[in-house]
Amino acid sequence: MSTTARKEELPQGLSVLGNTLLFLGLGIFALSLTGTSWLPFTMPRSWFQNPTVWKLLALCLSFGGIAILKQISSSEMKEGERKYQPQQTRDWIPEVPGQRFETLTVYTKENCPLCEEATEILEDYAAYLPQAELIDIYSDPALVEKFGTCVPVVLIDGKIRFRGRINEVLLRRLIVASPARELLKKSCGCNKQGCGCKPEPTQLKSSGCGSNCRCA
Repeated sequence: MSTTARKEELPQGLSVLGNTLLFLGLGIFALSLTGTSWLPFTMPRSWFQNPTVWKLLALCLSFGGIAILKQISSSEMKEGERKYQPQQTRDWIPEVPGQRFETLTVYTKENCPLCEEATEILEDYAAYLPQAELIDIYSDPALVEKFGTCVPVVLIDGKIRFRGRINEVLLRRLIVASPARELLKKSCGCNKQGCGCKPEPTQLKSSGCGSNCRCA
C-alpha cells in the first residue's frame, strides 16, 4: 500500500537543548529578582541599563525550552502508542479473511500528522483493504475548498467513512460487515440469509442454489 513518508525522528540532542534553554531562562529570571552582588563575576552593563530586556530574554528562553520539551514528550507518547497499536491490530483477525471493497481513497496534505497517522493505520489493515490512492488536496482548488479543514478524509468505495481521524473500532466493523472480494467472485446466487453472495435476479425467490453453495 502506497503511503506518505513516515514522520522523521526528532534530532538527537534536542532534549539537551530544551533543558539548557529552560535552565538559562529560569536562571536569568531568578538573578533579576535576587540581584547579582553575590556573583563572582560582573554582569554586562546592559544588565543594569536595560533590565526589562533581560527579563524578556529570560521568558523567551524559558518558553522555548518548555516548547521543545513538550514536543519531545508528545513525540515519545505517540511513538509508544504506535508501538502498542500495531500489535493489537495483528492480534485482530476477522472470521472471514481476504480483501474487502473496490477502492480506497485518502485525501491528504503535506505537514499533516493526522494524515500520517491515518496512512499508518490503513497499512496495519492492508490485508483487508485495497491499495490506497493518496490525493493531495492542494492539487485541486476544489478539493481545498471541500476538504481543507478536515483532512485526512478517507473514502471507501466512493463513500466518506472518516474525517480527521480513523476510528479503528468502526473500521473493523466495516471490514467484518463486508464480504471478501474473493468470495464475491465465487457468488453462488443463494438467497439464504447470512450467505453474503450476490443473488442473480432470477434466483431471488430461490431458497437455495445447490451443492456448490458455500453456505450449504
